[in-house]
Amino acid sequence: MKTILATCENSFFVRNFLRTDALPRILARGDVRLVLLAPQEKLEYYRKEFPHPRVVFDVLPPVRKRGIERFFNALEKSSIHTRTAYMLLRSDFERSRNVSFLRRGGVFVLRLCAWMFGGFKLWRVLVRSLYSVASSKLFTDLFATYRPDLVFCPYMVFADYALLKEAKKSHIKTLGMTLSWDNLYSKTLLLVHTDHLIVQTDTIKKQAEMMGDYHKKTFSVSGIPQYDRHISKQGIISRGEFMKSIGGDPQKKLMLYAFSGKAGLHIDFEILEMIDGMRKRGALKENIEVLARPYPRTDFPQEKLERVKKEYGILCAPSVAHVGVGAGDWEFDERALSYLVNSLYHADVVITMYSTFFIEAALYDKPLIGVAFDGARPRSYWDSAARFFEWDHLAEIKTLNGIWLVKTANELTLALNTYLKNPHHLSEGRAKIVERQVQYTDGRSAERVADVILSLL
Repeated sequence: MKTILATCENSFFVRNFLRTDALPRILARGDVRLVLLAPQEKLEYYRKEFPHPRVVFDVLPPVRKRGIERFFNALEKSSIHTRTAYMLLRSDFERSRNVSFLRRGGVFVLRLCAWMFGGFKLWRVLVRSLYSVASSKLFTDLFATYRPDLVFCPYMVFADYALLKEAKKSHIKTLGMTLSWDNLYSKTLLLVHTDHLIVQTDTIKKQAEMMGDYHKKTFSVSGIPQYDRHISKQGIISRGEFMKSIGGDPQKKLMLYAFSGKAGLHIDFEILEMIDGMRKRGALKENIEVLARPYPRTDFPQEKLERVKKEYGILCAPSVAHVGVGAGDWEFDERALSYLVNSLYHADVVITMYSTFFIEAALYDKPLIGVAFDGARPRSYWDSAARFFEWDHLAEIKTLNGIWLVKTANELTLALNTYLKNPHHLSEGRAKIVERQVQYTDGRSAERVADVILSLL
């Protein structure tokens, strides 16, 4: 029996791997066992969701609670020499005015020094070397229990590196996979190099070579496994059935507003209030339904959902399931994934600020509006929606001319009316976004990931 030991720290791996064709393809080989390390509070849920005699769930050691791991995570993130990373550290400085200037100024200077040094390969090599000798024996007992043939880390951030470091010291073969299109710009410089690395696109491959100092021979390009579901239109129901399920009118066109995350949450609500005002005063040429989709990590509790629906006159439902406690209680179960697919498929126009919905909606060739202004009241640049499209990964797609970036309320009205009349506007640009950021559109990306894993056994 060949054993693969992998981290399952949050629902991204569940969505990107366990709920795709990757899992059954691996289990189809009868001599493979998959051991997944997950948070204690989610073990029973995962065991019920994925019952199989060769799928084992065990407790992920508390890597994030160790001071040395938190230190190197902070050092690593500060050493990412990109425009995105600089803007994030500058935003942290500007927005933490409740902290004394001496303290926040000192932290900013230290982080800025690391950011400047991060532009040099020698510094990045030094950071990786120092981390490699930092003591870590959190996984020793797990290695002794399961004797893995391959350690697979599908996030390549934070807790994954402690596992990879121990695996390399124990001479166990290692495989990593990048998580998302923005990770190498803001979350990791690939602190531990694996024997092989799966990247989703050639764009990410170039980033891993330049910023992560990986060599070309260590790569496989897979495509994006979680997008196979979108490409194959898995779970699509009729428009009437979907609109009925969310309390909407199937005869009206549907505008999908996707919240982007914590950094823009305060602006999102002002934009929704603005859209509600446009509808009430007849500024929109069609009577539309508005569906708001909360960001998974900041999904709304039921009372907030009801308040949002009442105050803004819109449709709103939970975007994920909730399992366990704390900030990581969210899960992409089958209901949540079906809701996601149908929301995109049946939308007539999609609005967001800085989320991956720019890519996901482009897969469906849906008209895209990017919010690049601050709603009802102006804000400083470091607290403004105007800054998001200066982030590297968004700046890259901005040039493809597939997103209508709106900078005023009047421009938002114009964009909505134009798209509702002509949904093909900027369609060529949306196709370029898919080509650059998705690459494989054959619906077999999960299979490619599974095949790489099996080949390393």
